This record gives sequence, structure tokens and C-alpha cells, in this order.
Amino acid sequence: ERLDALATKLIEIERRPEDADLLRDVFRDLHTVKGSSAMVGLKPINNLAHAAEDLVGQIRDAGRTPDGAVIDALLAALDGLREMLDRARARVAITYDPAPVIARLRNPGAPVVAAAPVAKAVAAPSGPNAAGPAEHGKAAQATIRVDFEKLDRLLNLVGELVLGRDVLRGAVSSLASVTSELAADRGVARKVASAVGRTAVASGSNGMTNRALESLGEELSRVERVLGELTTDLDHGTDRLDAISGELREQVMRLRMVPVTGIFRKHVRTVRDLAAGLGKRARLELIGEDTELDKLLVEALDEPLMHLVRNSVDHGLELPEARAAAGKPPEGIVTLSASHRGNQVEIRVSDDGRGLDPDKLKTKALERGLITEHEASTMEDRTARELIFRPGFSTATAVTEVSGRGVGMDIVRQTIVTKLKGTIEVESTIGQGSAFVLKLPLTLAIIQVVVARAGGETFAIPLDVVQRVLAVQPAEIALVGDREVVVVRGKHVPLIRLDVVLELEGGGGDGEIQLVLVELGGTSYALVCEHLIGKREIVIKSLGKMLGNVPCVAGATLLGDRVALILDVPAIIRRALDQPSGPRRVASGARTQTASSAHVLLVEDSDIVRESLRRILVDNGYVVTVAVDGQHGLELAKQRHFDLISTDVVMPRMDGYELTRNLRAMPEYAETPIVMVTSMGERIDRVRGFDAGVDEYITKPHDRTQLVRVVRKLLGHGNNPGDAT
Repeated sequence: ERLDALATKLIEIERRPEDADLLRDVFRDLHTVKGSSAMVGLKPINNLAHAAEDLVGQIRDAGRTPDGAVIDALLAALDGLREMLDRARARVAITYDPAPVIARLRNPGAPVVAAAPVAKAVAAPSGPNAAGPAEHGKAAQATIRVDFEKLDRLLNLVGELVLGRDVLRGAVSSLASVTSELAADRGVARKVASAVGRTAVASGSNGMTNRALESLGEELSRVERVLGELTTDLDHGTDRLDAISGELREQVMRLRMVPVTGIFRKHVRTVRDLAAGLGKRARLELIGEDTELDKLLVEALDEPLMHLVRNSVDHGLELPEARAAAGKPPEGIVTLSASHRGNQVEIRVSDDGRGLDPDKLKTKALERGLITEHEASTMEDRTARELIFRPGFSTATAVTEVSGRGVGMDIVRQTIVTKLKGTIEVESTIGQGSAFVLKLPLTLAIIQVVVARAGGETFAIPLDVVQRVLAVQPAEIALVGDREVVVVRGKHVPLIRLDVVLELEGGGGDGEIQLVLVELGGTSYALVCEHLIGKREIVIKSLGKMLGNVPCVAGATLLGDRVALILDVPAIIRRALDQPSGPRRVASGARTQTASSAHVLLVEDSDIVRESLRRILVDNGYVVTVAVDGQHGLELAKQRHFDLISTDVVMPRMDGYELTRNLRAMPEYAETPIVMVTSMGERIDRVRGFDAGVDEYITKPHDRTQLVRVVRKLLGHGNNPGDAT
């Protein structure tokens, strides 16, 4: 922490060499580093800090101002101190040799044999102890260090408490429904008792039945009253639990929050060194350094932020001569700012450079084959600026160590969206500069969402991107060009049908259509849902390594009785815009006549395997209907004819062998090709399959082209595995 502060002060001295107070602060900090290292026996660190302190002391005592050579030598010393400190903290031997840097400190004006390395990115200060050097002593008295994993476990428990609260709310709601039903039953019992009483009077009966019914009614009334009181008490208790869990979550989150100062200040050095290497003049301005963010987010943000800052210096800022010709000061400014925006933190990386020229971006994308001529001619400037996030795109005219090879900005977006669950947008004005705007959640553990159903599935849409929800009639949907839109407050809002984008079974009817309006890059989009369930506070669960790269999905959550996927809204929008236009379009686009005429029934009980096989078939032009087990598959086969059937073996209710035998017993499926795709690869299993009547037997795991080759062969569409995607 002290070394980061020292680097910032040295660069500030370079801008204001006459500031004697800054020089005294640097001397004091180096003296502290020297003394601390001596106390713990770190001799190499002590020697280097001593040499740096001597140089600063000589300049201070002589009343001189430090020049660039002195600043460079001191920054090189900080690099050496940081490297040795990192090894000492890791409890490994210090192999760094400080002698060359010490020699340079004793004679800063001497030629440098090897350039000092650019400062390596180091982890951001963690926890409350991230206070600056001047307040370190005070902070040390007021705080204690806590293992972050303990806080992580504590937050997970808070998340489970939220889940338990939701389950309890559901139980209270069910109890209230039972109480209402009991009240209705009591009313029926009272009417029956009254009718029986009239009958007893008319017949001269002793009325025992009537008294029994009255007694039953009184007992039902008592039970109803007790249940009502219990429901009220539980409701109040749940409200109290809600308040406590919310406060507990808030306090735990505060414990996990650290200021962004650490990852901000290190880039002061980054900007200085990069600008010097490129022959430019630049400085970094920091705004909102005390803005706090979840420690996990701060650590994960370090690398993307480094790339964005380097990009601003390399691609954004002009050379001094070009800036002078444009009427700008020779020194360019890169700004790093952070601020809270509701439940999000907004981080901006901006520069006052040349800006992004949409026409040049489109030309570069055309040269690289990333877009077509038609797309370029119709592309809006906002969309053109987004091209820089395409894999393989770069505006650099030559590959350098700084500019890289065009493989950075797409990785930055992927990290921000996939890992940090945030968004990144680019703003730019030609000749005035550019800004990358990052919007991140305060935490990755608990978020608020809108729960909705689409295509028969339940999804969670992060509330941070939701503008509003509304319902429209089918007649209100219009076509502008070949896109479906709906008019909201006088503006055309593009429609995105979730069941189409996610390739689910369509579940919509002709009635009212539920829409969730979301915003991305200043543009609104309407997500079409079948049913809106409501707003929830959820605990985010990871999908794990196997499912971590599922497109359009940011995670999962438990909703009491079911699992819901959390939608990656920016990915949903990009996928929808990349698909062919047109209302209710099929996600696979246009297909050849031969393939599209074949309808395949896919019978598989594993959700993962079923989706994988379905995608392979759809991507190769086949219309696919899925069944979750053999019984379901047989029912679908009776409803319509399929050109080919692919089935698993081991499934609930009816296995693949029995399904095949049933199909072969039906005249319409006597000659229909049947493929068995299963993990059961023993010879006896294959024999049983062929005896049941299958035409081909494929053992999992299989090459993704194998299924397509078999299907093509059985349907007579040829056998070209190169066609499989």
C-alpha cells in the first residue's frame, strides 16, 4: 500500500517538481519502509530503501528539484522493492539483486544498461486496511484482519437465509389459502346443518344429527380462528425475518467492500510509462477513488481495467504534434472515475483523444471479413463502435508490444459480462475522445430479479437492466422493416421473443403479451414472456465448469420448488440482433429443402445431452421435436409422423428398447429409421438394440459429426461429414 502511494507521489512530483511538501512525504515514506524492513530482517529491501532515501534526502537538503532521471531511478527502486516484498510475503527466497538499481540511485544521470521493467499489476489493497499511508496508523488501531473466506462463507449463509425466508413465505401463503378454504367449508357445513334442522323439525326427529353438525361447524370455526391467528403471527415473523436478513446482508456486504483506490492508483504509473514509450505526453486523473466495491469484483476488475487504460493511451491519445494541430494541449488526459448508481457501480475509462471514427471501424471490419457490405451500409454509428469488441478486431496499423494483436477488447467484454455480471459500453465523439462505461453489481452473491416464464421455462432477469414491465395486445405489435416492434411512449421498441432466441418450445397464445423492457447501450428492448411471476431477491449459484459457458445464461438460482436460470441480457440482445429478422423466425435460419423436409423425434431424458443433440441436428437443418422419456416419445409419435427417431436406452417410464418395439408394431413406423444413441456400449446392449428394431447404434461420447453422418445416410441425404457444424 505504501509503495503504491509512493509511486503516485513520485509521478505527481514529476508534474510539480517545486512542491517541497511532496518531496518530504516521499522521504518520510521511504524512511518508514527502510525501518520496517530492518525490524523484520529483510536486508535486501532495507538496502534498496536506504539508497532511495539517501537520494531523496540529498535533493531535499540541496534545495534541488528532481528531474526525470531521478524520478525514473526512484520508480525503478519501487519496482525492485515491490518484487522483493511479493516474494517475502509468499515466503520464498528473494532472488532479486538490488545492486544495479542501487548504483543507478547513486548516479541517476548515468546511462541505463537495461530499461526498468514496467510495473507489474499487483492485487488491490484488501479489506478495511486499504487506508492510505498517512492514515495507516489510525486504521490499524480501529480494524482487525479477517480471512476473506470467512466473510464469503458468512455471505453464503445469508444467502441461504434469504432462500429459507422465501420458502417460509410460500408456506405462509399456502396456510392462508387453507384457512380460506376452511372458511368456505364451514359455510357449507352451516347450510347443511340448517337444512338438516328444518328436515328434523318437519319429521319430528330428535335433532341429534343437527346438533352433531352444529358441533362440527363450531369446531371448524375454532380451527379456522386458530389457523388465522397462526397465519398472522407467521406473516409478522416473516416480515421481521425479512428485515433482519436484509440488515444482516447489508452489514456482511459492507465487510466485503473495499475502495477502488488500489486498482486506480497503480495506473498512474501505467499511463506515464506507456506514454513515454510511445512518444506521447499523458497523465491520469482519478475521480471517486473512495467508491467501494465487493473485494472479489475489485480483484477481477484489475486486468480488464489495465487493458482499457493501455488502450486509451495507445489508441486514444494523439502524439503532441497532432494534438497541437487540433488545438489541444500537448498533454493528453486519461480519466478513471467511479461512482454509485443505485445497486450498481459505474466505472468510466475516458480520454480526450481522437475518438472512434465509425466509418474507419466499418472499413476495418470489412477488411477482416467481420461484416458484409450490406451490414456496413446500414449499420448505425453506435453499432459500429461496438465492432471493437469483436474477436480479432484491431484499429492498430502495426502490431507492437503495447497495441497487441487485436485479441484484447473481446476478452475484456467477456470478462465484464460473463465473470463480473456487468455491462460495458463505448461512447465516443470524433476529435474529442472516447469513454468505456462499465456498470457492475455491488456484489456477485445476492441480486434482485424479475422472475418470468418463457417457452415453458422459468427465468430470472436482473433488475438492474429492467426499465419497466407492461402488457400489450397482439394487435399492438407492428413491423418496421422486417423487425417486430411495439410502441412505448411514442418510440418503437424492438421485440425479442425469448422462446425464439433460446430455441424453446413456443408457449404463447393469442391473448395478452407480457413484456419486460430492458436497456442496453441507451436503447430499449422488449423481452416477450408468457407470464410474469414478480420481483424476487435471489442467491446467485454458479453453473460450474461444465455449464459455465452456456450462451445467454449468467448463472442459476433456487426459487423454493424449482431452479431458474439467470439470463445474460446483453448476450440475449446480441444474439437476437445477430439472428435473421422477421416475426416468429426459427432460430436456425434458412435451411436447404432436403434437410428442412425431415422431422426428427429426439428421445432423451438427460437435459444436457438432449440439448446438445438437438442443437447438432438443428444446426444441420433438421426440424427437431424432443421427448423426455420413452413414454413421452411414444405419445408424440402417435400424434404425428416423424421421418427419423433418435432414442436413448435407459429412461424412466419406458426405455429405448420398449419404445423401439412399440414403434415397430405401428404400421406407420415399420420402416422409419431409428437411431439409438446411448452410453451403453457392451455387445449385449447393441444386440438387444438391433433385436428391438433399431437401424443404427451410436455409443456416447461420440464425435458431433457422427450423428449427422448417420442421419444423412438413413434419410438418403448423402454422407458428407464436412457439412456438420
